[in-house]
Amino acid sequence: MPSRRRSAVACLFCREKKLRCDSVQPTCGNCATKGLVCQQGILQPKQRPTNHRIAQLERENQALREQYAHMQKSSPGSPSISRVTPTSPIEATHPEARDSDPTNKPPPYHGPTSTAYDDSTLLPEAPRGDAPLAEESARQSLFAAAARQRQLERLNLAAGRLDFDGVDPAIGMHLLSIYWSRQLYTAQIIYRPAFMRDMACGGPYFSRLLLNAILFVVSKHYPRPELCSDPDDITTAGWRFRQRFTELLRLMFDQSEITTLQALLIMSNALFSRCDERSRSWLYAGNSLNMLIDLGLHVLPSDPTRLTAEELEIRKRVLWGAYLIDKIQCLFQGRHPLLRQVDFNTPLNFWDEYDELEEFQCITYAPAGSRPGVPSLNVTLLTKLCELALIIERIVGELYSVSTRDRAGSPSHMVTEKINADLTKWRNGLPPTVDYLSAPSPQIPLPQSCCLLALYNVLIILSNPPLVTDRNGGSNRFRPAHEGVAACTGAANQIAQILRDYCQHYSIASAPYMLSYATYISATIHAHIAAQKGPDSSAFQSLVFCRRILIEHTRLYGAAAKARANLDKLLERLQVVIPDGDLPNQNISNHLVPSGATRRDGDTLAAMELVDSIDPGLGVAELPSLDLSDLDLEAIAEGLFVDGDLHGWMQSLSGVCQ
Repeated sequence: MPSRRRSAVACLFCREKKLRCDSVQPTCGNCATKGLVCQQGILQPKQRPTNHRIAQLERENQALREQYAHMQKSSPGSPSISRVTPTSPIEATHPEARDSDPTNKPPPYHGPTSTAYDDSTLLPEAPRGDAPLAEESARQSLFAAAARQRQLERLNLAAGRLDFDGVDPAIGMHLLSIYWSRQLYTAQIIYRPAFMRDMACGGPYFSRLLLNAILFVVSKHYPRPELCSDPDDITTAGWRFRQRFTELLRLMFDQSEITTLQALLIMSNALFSRCDERSRSWLYAGNSLNMLIDLGLHVLPSDPTRLTAEELEIRKRVLWGAYLIDKIQCLFQGRHPLLRQVDFNTPLNFWDEYDELEEFQCITYAPAGSRPGVPSLNVTLLTKLCELALIIERIVGELYSVSTRDRAGSPSHMVTEKINADLTKWRNGLPPTVDYLSAPSPQIPLPQSCCLLALYNVLIILSNPPLVTDRNGGSNRFRPAHEGVAACTGAANQIAQILRDYCQHYSIASAPYMLSYATYISATIHAHIAAQKGPDSSAFQSLVFCRRILIEHTRLYGAAAKARANLDKLLERLQVVIPDGDLPNQNISNHLVPSGATRRDGDTLAAMELVDSIDPGLGVAELPSLDLSDLDLEAIAEGLFVDGDLHGWMQSLSGVCQ
């Protein structure tokens, strides 16, 4: 009897189960055993939903969400539809529920050119008629959660739940308080309610790597002997935190985590300003931004309801904080940006406004230690700083990029005018509580307001180069010399005024590095004016004042020492002599040194000595009537010459040795 031939195509059931199929029979044996209708000899591929069907299901799902939201709103006292992570002490000790949530660990991001790209996540979203109501609900829920978590911080500290990685809890909490009060753009990259909550329960938004980065950053402002590797040298404060950071980084460097990229970013900023380790600082920043892209934090999901209000706020804080640090490092180091505005779609709109009216703490800023009733304005300051960072990107890209220098006649007069117009518009949009110089009545400025206004004047100087080079190496005058020199001189004078005001109300010895950077830029402009006007001019007084501040800042910032060395080289070239005895070195007042810290004689200046060194009449009132009639403006413009390959004026302003 001839053998029975087996069909070349198995039935559907046998193919899925990978069984031997005798599909030549009317019903194969497998299907007969299971009581199934046998699709004999027919290959039926598995059905997959179409994009149209997926979009339809998404719209139905959204409609159900909206109905649920209306039901919740109609019930008195009902919770918001925006889920807020548990914050009670009991819930904080059981993080398993949150850790199992896939939204806590975003999948790696792949763009449209990748074979791993999934376009189903970018389907058009159904219209949302109640978007403003949902946003307001999210704002209120975040505010309430932040207020509750602020109370729980003290309870968790008293209960010993906070993980300080072996550091004395009292010292650790004080260092954290300094960090939240001082670091504007680096502190805001960490969402405090989530960090402090997860610090008590080992959640995803806390890590010991990030903790040690924070402690190292602020330890220079609290140099207690037990925190110094050398008790006689306050510059060694917090070095054990850096060693611990390096130890932990070896274990986490190859994993993209939100806390790791946060730690790398804030450590990058500290390594430049405090340690003057420029290459390592830049490499840390680059790796952190790569992690940010890998996690997809730069792209909002097409359906924001997939994330909680807290998760959306954290994404915005991390992204805009990274963008800020990138742009500011571009200025400090004279490098090109790594993260551009076109690379992300996250709006500049922060929901949690709890820190806006939080009382400002003068920890390490002023001898009094507090200013009752003064709001910190952290949200406003962060938003305005982000807006200024967008202009920084344009200045670097349109005025100082290599490709721009290679194009004949670039940058154009129109580019410069547009950037200056945007800077003016930004300044006019500042509230009086931030722009104290333009306020109708005198007021004491916030330290971060001084930094913000100083940075604005830095950008005025950078956006008004008197000369540029064409592609053949020749100079190209696109605006009269007096316009550029007047703009630069006015901005330098206003920086000096800001520094003077800062000295009157706060300790210049512990000023943020942003002011140190602005001090150097202001000094370079005053040096060119003083070279022509002589030692009796207000420009010379401002120059002496700025140089003394740089000397004072070398106690905390290694980059300030490099800037002062560059300034001295410039003064030598311009033949401007500043006698060392112009201002006697005096010990800084005892109230400027933290309790338990080591103070060395002869290396600091009293704050009021610095104030007295500047002409009291110098300030905003002098800016509209700058007297440039007796100056050789062409010579000054030549002195502020912008080299074609970014190794001239901008690099000298960034503090890089030439």
